[in-house]
Amino acid sequence: MDEPFSFELLAQNDYAPGQPIRVSFRLHNNGPRDAWVLTWYTPLEGIKGKIFDVTCSGQPVAYEGRLMKRGNPTADDYIHLGAGETASAEVDLAQAYQLRSCDPCVVRFSGALNDVVWEERQLPRIQDQHQQVSVKGNTISFHVGA
Repeated sequence: MDEPFSFELLAQNDYAPGQPIRVSFRLHNNGPRDAWVLTWYTPLEGIKGKIFDVTCSGQPVAYEGRLMKRGNPTADDYIHLGAGETASAEVDLAQAYQLRSCDPCVVRFSGALNDVVWEERQLPRIQDQHQQVSVKGNTISFHVGA
């Protein structure tokens, strides 16, 4: 059976040190039915936690961005993805990771959606009822340097 969701990361090949490192994220609903996806801990809400594994020249890069303490979500924390639809967002990795000159810089998304609801009437769910869904996608690499 096909995975209900997949993601795609897109980036340039080269970035200058100290400049924004913009990465695009696309989440695809591959399934035959509508879904409501909690955006928490995905690029769809920005970078508000350690959602990426980043290495620079083979060495792990520490996450230095915001950490969010959360209560229960509201319906506004979910996005609706119709069957076959895609949601997109762009984030700046330089806001959360110190990326000096390196080759390659490799970035992986955590690969998890914290909650997916298949019927709108179930929105929002309290954290104890969240149903995490794994999502597969690509890894990107690029050069940071002069």
